[in-house]
This record gives sequence, C-alpha cells and structure tokens, in this order.
Amino acid sequence: MSWFSWLPVNSIISFAQLCRAFVTCFQSIMKHKKMTVNLLSVKQKPDELIQAFVSHFNKESLDIKDPDEATAPTAMSNGLSDMDLKDLAQKLTKNMAELLERCNEFANTAEVLQAQKANEGKSERKRSTGDDCKEEKRSKTNHRT
Repeated sequence: MSWFSWLPVNSIISFAQLCRAFVTCFQSIMKHKKMTVNLLSVKQKPDELIQAFVSHFNKESLDIKDPDEATAPTAMSNGLSDMDLKDLAQKLTKNMAELLERCNEFANTAEVLQAQKANEGKSERKRSTGDDCKEEKRSKTNHRT
C-alpha cells in the first residue's frame, strides 16, 4: 500500500503499466523456485539418520520448479553418505517413489539390526552378572572348606 501511495499522480495510465511497475519494484524480494540441479547440493550429514535425510531431501524438493523425475533420484543418491544405502540407491530406479521406498526399507532393516545388537548386549551383561554371582558363591563355599 505504501508503494502504491507514493506513485506520482497520473503516472499510471493502464493496468499493464501498473503490473510492470509493481513487478519492477518487488521482483527482488520474490522467492524464486529452485531448479532440479539445486538438489545436488543436499547432502546427508555424518550424524544424520536416513529418515531425517529423506525428510530433509523431500522438503528441498518441494521448492523445485518443474522437478525432473530422472534427476531427483540421482541427486538423492549423490547426497547419501551411508555407503550401504548409496550402493542400493545407485541401482536403477523407475522413479523417486521407488527410491524412497528402498530407503525406508533400508532404514527399517537398520533399526531392526540395531535393536538386535542392543538386546544381545543386554543378554551378555545378564549372563556375565549371573556368572559373577555363581563364581562368588563358589569362592565363598571354597573359602569355608
């Protein structure tokens, strides 16, 4: 409104002229859509989980003007730092949806493996604690005799 009020009186004689003046004044603050090539700059951080990277990548891809279905999977696989997933992502995919499905399957498998390792660690601690108690009882018995 303030821009409009500062226009000189009778300086605009048509709607087309008003449009040009408006665009000229405010073009620099317009948010420009990114190109598919901009996705190549999206990289997985060293400590970033796969799900977080996929979410971050998807948010960035929403800003893309006319996304190219062929370039997006390549950009995503280039941004991955997890080598196992990077190998999976390099395999030919039909589209971005297929690559995202593959990433989700990989992430789920990684979570299952991590949970199994955590459970194995707990089991070993329980066993070693149990063995320590048995050993302590034996040593008390031996000490009495």
